[in-house]
Parts: sequence; structure tokens; C-alpha cells
Amino acid sequence: MSPMPALQRQPDPEREALEWFSLLRQPGGDEQQRRAFADWCQVPENARAYAELEAYWQQLKPPAARPRPRLLKTRRSHMGKVLAALFLLGLAALACLYWPLMQRLASELHTASGERRSVRLADGSTMHLDSASAMNVDLRGRTRQLHLVQGQVYLEVMLDGRAMEVQVDDARIQVFGTRLMIARTAEHDELVVLNGKAMVIQGGDQRLVSAGERVTFTDSRIDAVQKIDVKRADAWRSGHLLAKDQPLDQVLERLAGYGGRRVWLMDEQTAYRRVSGEFNLDRPAESLDKLAAEQQLQLHDVFGQWLIVR
Repeated sequence: MSPMPALQRQPDPEREALEWFSLLRQPGGDEQQRRAFADWCQVPENARAYAELEAYWQQLKPPAARPRPRLLKTRRSHMGKVLAALFLLGLAALACLYWPLMQRLASELHTASGERRSVRLADGSTMHLDSASAMNVDLRGRTRQLHLVQGQVYLEVMLDGRAMEVQVDDARIQVFGTRLMIARTAEHDELVVLNGKAMVIQGGDQRLVSAGERVTFTDSRIDAVQKIDVKRADAWRSGHLLAKDQPLDQVLERLAGYGGRRVWLMDEQTAYRRVSGEFNLDRPAESLDKLAAEQQLQLHDVFGQWLIVR
């Protein structure tokens, strides 16, 4: 794929409309903010994008209540509560499904499910984004700032005399090397150093990670540093998943994620099975079928969004 500079962002009315939509619904807005929004709406593409987003939001809102006779109000009050609960559950389900996508679209650099992308940054560094990943980049200051929002990234850092720091939720990673990988998962975040060193800082705790080592961390702790198999850690860049004694649920989620689906395990004990093998990330459906056959599992697709495993 042809490289693109990270700092020359093209206007994106849909993403900017989403940002304004969120900002205007926060308390504490002032006249200056409203004038800035009015100026932004002067561009026809921006006004059209915001109008479409507002119309979609109105479709999600519950219909206005109609006046009812007093006798029916008492009889149907229970049904009204049930319908309200169902509506809230549906709204929560939509938010759960589409919030990660909205986060990605609002980020400066992002990939779709199943897509891998390489980008050469303005400072000469190269960034390799994995499937469903998102990153924000600011290279203007004395310290180059990166923010991993979702997914996984492989960085080949160009040393230009400036420091580099990567934000991962509340943790900071100070980069002293030239090749490293950073990933976000449901259970934890992860740093893998392939060349040089990097420091993870979380609150008052920190870990120095050297080449050939990895460390996992959450918002409350940093785990012990471990040695890694470099070939296995880097396999995703060539479209492969090399699992060695890995929990089954992690392998399922990785393969399903490449197809844009989430996993729902019906038997919790199944998640703890250990799996080894090589899987093709570019053909996730075939890899899932192969794994299901080996583990004697049944896979059920739900609307292309969920994968129920029995």
C-alpha cells in the first residue's frame, strides 16, 4: 500500500461531525464553542454530515409518549416498564457493537477488521497497524507523541534526536529502541521489544523492557517481564497466528476479530483449553472451521456480529 504522511490529515466531515455531536452534548458549553460550531457548519459537506448523524440519533430515541386513558395507564404500567427495559437493552447492545467502530473512525490512523496497513510517518518512522487498530500521532513537539486507541501496532522508529512516547490508556511507554510492538486486548495491554529498550510507566510503578522481552500491564498493575519467541510474536505481520499452549478463548477471539465478530462461549470451561498450531489470519473463516473441528466445537454466526461457540 502506498505510504501516506501522518500529519497531513484530509477533512473528514463524518469524523468531525461525530466529535461535534459528542462535544455539544457535554455540560459547560459556552458561546465561543457555539460560534465555532456555526462556522464549521458553513461548509456544506460538514452541515450534511451532521444532519445525517442527528437524523440517525433521532431514530434511536424512544417515541414521544401519547396520552392514555387513566384506566389503561394502571393496567399497562407493567408492560411499559418491560418495553422501556427492552429499549434500554437494545440501545446498550448497539453501543457495545458500534462504539469500538466509532472510536476507530474518530482516530487519525485506523484499519478495518481484517485489514493490515503500513504507514510511513513524517519523521521517517514506519507504523504497521494490525486488524481493527487505531492510532493518533503528534510529531510536532520535542517529544513525539503517539496514542494507541485500539488493536495492535508494530513500530520501526527513526531516531532523530527527539524522544518518543506512546500513550496506552493511563500508561506511558518511553521508547529507547527502534523496533517494538504494542497491543491492547480485553484482558490487558502488552509491550514487546524487538530491538533496543522501552520503559512502561503506570502510576508510581515502572518496568524496563529489553530486546527479546515482553510485559503485560493493566490500569492497576505492571506484570513481570518475560522472554518471548520473536518469530511467534511477529507472525501476524505476514498473516499468520502461531499459537503455542495458548488459551482457546484467546485464539477464537483473534480469528473471529479478523472477521469483524465477537465471541460468546456457552461453556466457560472451554475457554481454558490450551491450543497450539498455525492459523491463517487472511482466511479467518477457514481457520475457525479447522479449529472447531479439532476441538469438537459448534460455531453459530449471529447477524455477522457474534460468533456463538458451543
